[in-house]
Amino acid sequence: MSPLSLEPAQPPKFKEFIAQLRSGQIALGLFEALPDIMFWIKDCEGVIIFANQAYADLLLRTPEQLVGESDASLFAPTLALSFQADDESVLRTAEPLHNKLEIVTRPGGGIEWRMTSKIPLFNERDEVIGTAGISRRLEHGEGPPLPTPHRAISELIDQVHEHLGENITVEQLARQASMSVSSLERRFRKYLGTTPKRYLVHARIAAACDRLLNTTQSIGQIASSLSYQEHASFTRAFHSVMHMSPKDYREYYRRAKV
Repeated sequence: MSPLSLEPAQPPKFKEFIAQLRSGQIALGLFEALPDIMFWIKDCEGVIIFANQAYADLLLRTPEQLVGESDASLFAPTLALSFQADDESVLRTAEPLHNKLEIVTRPGGGIEWRMTSKIPLFNERDEVIGTAGISRRLEHGEGPPLPTPHRAISELIDQVHEHLGENITVEQLARQASMSVSSLERRFRKYLGTTPKRYLVHARIAAACDRLLNTTQSIGQIASSLSYQEHASFTRAFHSVMHMSPKDYREYYRRAKV
């Protein structure tokens, strides 16, 4: 299987053209020109072989400084383990991972919503020799993130982010959108790669990340302000998204900002 393979099957003219093309021109050239899309290549050990400028900018490094590094040396330990688990799944199954919604904390402070995809890379003997990935920053503006071409649920997303302190349910969102819960779930999966319920969790945790780093509110106060009635349920939700506890997150990233 070729890393340039497309679905459906490529037409003969495409195959002939690719066979003449000097290796690496498409991926490396284009991804260097896209400032909001992180692109990287790793070997089977998870070591970065190539990273573009957008990836380096996120981590306040140069692309050259990222070569030879790994998730373990670049990210908080529990977050690195999550990234590594995704890589290992792609390597083990030789199947791509498409459009995973993630929240990434920048070393200099602040968070980004990203949609991440990873693919296996093969040699001429069809053996997996590494992975490549892209991570696309979702639109910020003054409101919540949403892929630019898709505005069909933008008003609904606005409502979610404006009322994070309320106990919003998926059923309420469906009624507001005048559609069934199943239709709403299909719409969310199509445009955001996740379910409405999971998106609500991500939205609250993104707000929590901001408050943990930029306010003096206690963890309990932050949990309450985001409609979590119990500290334990907030901690579980936070860990499910950020792969560490709120306390560890605050301590780790505040140290990183110093």
